[in-house]
Amino acid sequence: MTNLQKGSFSINLGIVSLEAELADEDRQCAWELYTELITRVAVIGKIYDDECTNFEGELYIESLDSLFNFFQEARKIMRSFPAGQIKNKNINHLGMIINSAFITVLRPFLEKWQIQYRHWWDNESDESLMPLERQKQFPELKEFLDDWSDLRYLMKSLQNKLVEIYELTDVTK
Repeated sequence: MTNLQKGSFSINLGIVSLEAELADEDRQCAWELYTELITRVAVIGKIYDDECTNFEGELYIESLDSLFNFFQEARKIMRSFPAGQIKNKNINHLGMIINSAFITVLRPFLEKWQIQYRHWWDNESDESLMPLERQKQFPELKEFLDDWSDLRYLMKSLQNKLVEIYELTDVTK
């Protein structure tokens, strides 16, 4: 679980546990990451869906694109705040959290599902169906959405901790 202390933090979301001194650069990085998180239903789900299980109205093929685009944007955020900018040369900073989310949550999900779903969508699905009906025919739909729900839950937890730790304005309230 998460342990917080004034001036430093410790995060354990099941994906990473880190401690770091807060720096202005980290706060800016946190805001940029938060912005990417809250603007992508594919990453955190719907704002008022605390369990991250509501996929109603989503076209999965487009949401997979958004999830991959989030991956790319978060990588840009990491690059714009290199370790040398962090006070006291502390390597355990927000960039490490982003990297850990990549390694343990985003990349494994994308590797497991993106190619498989896209192949099915492009080559095996019934194109005569309306897209929202068509996607319901995916043979591994339950496991796909369960894994995606888990990803969203972890990323929403990260979003909430960014607000709390960095005292960001929670625009979702």
